Amino acid sequence: MLIFNTAVFLFGGLGLFLMGMKFLSDGLQTVAGSSLKNLIGIFTNNRFLGVFVGILVTTLLQSSSITSVMVIGFVNAELMVLRQAIGVIMGANVGTTTTGWVLALDIGKYGIPLAGVFGLIYSFTSKEKIKYSAYAVLGLGLLFMGLEAMKAALAPLAESPEFLVFLTKFNANTFEGLLKCVLVGTVLTAIIQSSSAMLGVTIAMAHQGLINFETSAAIVLGANIGTTVTGFLASIGTSRAARRTSLFNILFNVLGTIWVVILFKPFIAFIAAFISIAFKVPDPDLIKMTADGLKYAPHATLAIATFHTVFNVINLIVLLPFTNVFARVLETLVKQKAKRKKNVATKLDDRLLASPFVAISQSNREILHMNKSLKNMMDDLKVYLEDPSASKKQDAIFDAENHLDLAQEELTNFLTKLLSNRASRVVAVDAERHMRMSDDIETASDYATQVLKLHLRMEEKRVSFDKEHFTGIIELHDKTTKLIEELQVFLEQPIKSDSLLSSIRQHGSHITSLVRDLRSMHWSHLSEALYDPLVTTTYTDVLNAYRKIKEHIITATEAGCVELHESSFSLE
Repeated sequence: MLIFNTAVFLFGGLGLFLMGMKFLSDGLQTVAGSSLKNLIGIFTNNRFLGVFVGILVTTLLQSSSITSVMVIGFVNAELMVLRQAIGVIMGANVGTTTTGWVLALDIGKYGIPLAGVFGLIYSFTSKEKIKYSAYAVLGLGLLFMGLEAMKAALAPLAESPEFLVFLTKFNANTFEGLLKCVLVGTVLTAIIQSSSAMLGVTIAMAHQGLINFETSAAIVLGANIGTTVTGFLASIGTSRAARRTSLFNILFNVLGTIWVVILFKPFIAFIAAFISIAFKVPDPDLIKMTADGLKYAPHATLAIATFHTVFNVINLIVLLPFTNVFARVLETLVKQKAKRKKNVATKLDDRLLASPFVAISQSNREILHMNKSLKNMMDDLKVYLEDPSASKKQDAIFDAENHLDLAQEELTNFLTKLLSNRASRVVAVDAERHMRMSDDIETASDYATQVLKLHLRMEEKRVSFDKEHFTGIIELHDKTTKLIEELQVFLEQPIKSDSLLSSIRQHGSHITSLVRDLRSMHWSHLSEALYDPLVTTTYTDVLNAYRKIKEHIITATEAGCVELHESSFSLE
């Protein structure tokens, strides 16, 4: 019965702990959304900057697993190369140690007040920034509640002779026991897929005096390996580069564990001496008694957090100089052919959905690429209009139109999956606007293709526009292309949205006036000369097509500006 009750309350506490981690991560991501997007955008070959990005991103996400899955997604989408990913993953292993220091704050008794007060704030406030700041603190409260629940669940076991005898089989005071503890940490972390949760369970056991500092440290070493399982699973079916990235994550943690296992006794002595000097803690295994007569180790959490951080920092320092060596070794090890990617028109990857703000940032990049493709279509169309013998441009235009159709479909599917998850208002607004923008750009490409088809029909019937009509079309084409270029500037520099929107609207008015003037010119010519009916209908259709392109580019810009304003407003 004792074991059953302990298991029930232990798993209940673990559930609260995991829920708290999720709330804390989601809240921090939402509040720091713009900063997170900026950090993710810093892709560099500078290994030190990569480490810095990995540390900060993981601190914000509160999960090295999420960071590693995102990095694998970036590499799979060819947005990051292996050498860049290596630095970020190294930094992620250091960034995840902040969880231990949060737990070392020793404010567990305030878990319920934190969760209660900030749960109310979250429920009744409408301002996005306050709402999700409260959501993060609510998560922190649940985290401490879960930790205290696990400690309380394990407390009776300290008085159980049978359980204490069982634990002697998992004591790191011998080499065999050390390997057993590392294996236990690896397997359990792989099962629950959270090194932070395993850290919490380990701290709870150490706090109750059930395991000593050496055993706790060995379990933490195993947790560092076990957490790489999430990234490994995420890499299945990805490109060779993405699988290399996942393999490096495993290799980095395994190598770190090996050298610590070899130097385990001196390293533990070093950590004990360090916390004694730095924190005035004489013995990490010191046991005290509560007023209720229960044993507890007051310095266990601090000792474990220190070990976790120092181990990962030293591992980083030791292995960072060998970044290029790792890259070459991994390129040699992983040679098998990659499976064909499902997405062929975009670099979207479902792994990026692990962080909504990163997913939105990538969808914005795809919209920028879609608009570039539309601009290239217009350039190719002009070449064909001026030289109908340029048949290669015809093929390029049709290919681009098909590419944009597929890109818009993939982007819509990606954002639909994002919205199906629990997303903040900021993310939801951005996702909806991106859908509108991609739809407008794709529709504009349909009308650009229609212009080509209309000219091909005339060519087939061996009729053509006279010089005055053709000159008007080229002028209209150039002005419409200029409008697309202005949208590109907006997508690259959204901070200037107000002035650019005003400029685009003004430019759109000029295009509308030009269409009206060209139509009037055509009607006046009909009364003076005889035109083939196909020329008349085609000319009118061409003018309408350019007018439609103009309308969709303006609405795409307006959607983007609303997105920018609503996003900034909701976080005020």
